[in-house]
Amino acid sequence: MAKSSALSAQLSLEESAWELFETGAYEEVAHLAEENPKNVFLNHLRAVGIFETEAGTANNFLLEGKTVLTPLVGAYLHRTKGNTKEAALLFHEYFKASSSPVSYSILKSGIKTCEEIGAYKACSDLIQRYKVLFNDGYFCRLEFFSNYHLRKFEEALKTFKENSDQLKEDRDVLAALGLCFVHIGKFDEAVNILEKLPGAGEIPTYEEKVTEYSDKIKEIPKYEARRKQLNKQELLDLGYAYLFSESYKKAEEVFTSLVEQEEQ
Repeated sequence: MAKSSALSAQLSLEESAWELFETGAYEEVAHLAEENPKNVFLNHLRAVGIFETEAGTANNFLLEGKTVLTPLVGAYLHRTKGNTKEAALLFHEYFKASSSPVSYSILKSGIKTCEEIGAYKACSDLIQRYKVLFNDGYFCRLEFFSNYHLRKFEEALKTFKENSDQLKEDRDVLAALGLCFVHIGKFDEAVNILEKLPGAGEIPTYEEKVTEYSDKIKEIPKYEARRKQLNKQELLDLGYAYLFSESYKKAEEVFTSLVEQEEQ
């Protein structure tokens, strides 16, 4: 109990417990909660500590009452029960509030929960808060893909540039990076990246893609004649037909129109 005896008398009980929690002293937090059973904040914080240690659940503790930690406790409860979507929503709700106390461990748990269900907007929001507090690239890969899936291609490129040492050997990241360049109309850069992917021999080369799209390229006049009636798949085919026939400006126009449709 050395940590407890060393706590500053100027701190409130809740502040003292939070300082212990931040250092991972979950047993110390549990002891404080046991000594103060009517303190709802301490009960909630003890529950979160137990969830974080993955030693079991906190269902057997008194979790009634409401504190700033209520959404966080709910998030962990849902996560334990396999309700990942509900957990992600509550993690997002908790971290959106500027008054919510934040620790490294719970923020990581929140981000990873949002990642599990592909909640990229929530991932992006939580990662931004993470970066302000901890200033590292731990989640740079997820940040890149969150921007990519949110169609924030310029932001994805910026994330890659800032974390290239960590991401430059990641085949999936490089493939998505190439598509980012396609979406913003930088086709030479896209081709340069896609052709040099690790394991490129396992995927079609640029020349093979030209061959693959040869029939579509021949049908460009037919697509153009029906341009206003084309569905999304046909527009995508037309865009790649332009791309692999080196009509880059026309390809850019088609891909841009598809992006605008997605944003509406």
